[in-house]
Amino acid sequence: MMKSVCILTAVIIIALGCTSAEIPNEQEERLIEDLGATVVTNALTGKVSEIRINGSRTLRDPDLAILNSYKLLTDLSLEGTSINGSGFAALTKLSKIEWLNLWDTKITDLGLTEIARLKSLTHLPIGRTAVTDAGLKHLSGMPNLLYLGLRDTSISNRGIAALSSLPKLTELNLRNTKITDACVKHLTQMKSLRKIWLGQTKITAEGIRQLRKALPDCAINLEGS
Repeated sequence: MMKSVCILTAVIIIALGCTSAEIPNEQEERLIEDLGATVVTNALTGKVSEIRINGSRTLRDPDLAILNSYKLLTDLSLEGTSINGSGFAALTKLSKIEWLNLWDTKITDLGLTEIARLKSLTHLPIGRTAVTDAGLKHLSGMPNLLYLGLRDTSISNRGIAALSSLPKLTELNLRNTKITDACVKHLTQMKSLRKIWLGQTKITAEGIRQLRKALPDCAINLEGS
């Protein structure tokens, strides 16, 4: 089924007058298929817009280079895989990517330095990973980031300080992290925030009160699960 979808996509792209360099070749299609990927084609353009390789036990960072063949890719989900992020250094042609799901992966702080090069990213779930406060500094220069998911990580107040420079951040998931009231002064600087998850943190009722006063348009979710 995967192969037929890819072949159909290639036919449509040719019909639209795209160059052969924009079309994944048969070998690349087979490699994606072998990785257990789910490919979604945009109904209007006939081009691949989303690839999901969730839970793959065979995917490794060097395999990510194949994604350069999908230049119009906007959504990529690698949830539950063993990638550490080093493979993103090879992704030099994904200028349209907006949504990158790295939940429950082996992503490291060093891997975040490569991910930070993807300036088009708007959504980045990196919860349940080993990222630390030091790694978040690499994300501070991402101009289009709207959502950042840090749930179930060791992030603390120091890491939040590095995020206060994100100009468009509207949603921030900090559930089950190590933050305390000391990070409130940094959160209140994020005037674009419209939703924040703070369940299972050490922020007190007083800290919540200060947040609500400083960010009246921001919904605060305190649920623990």
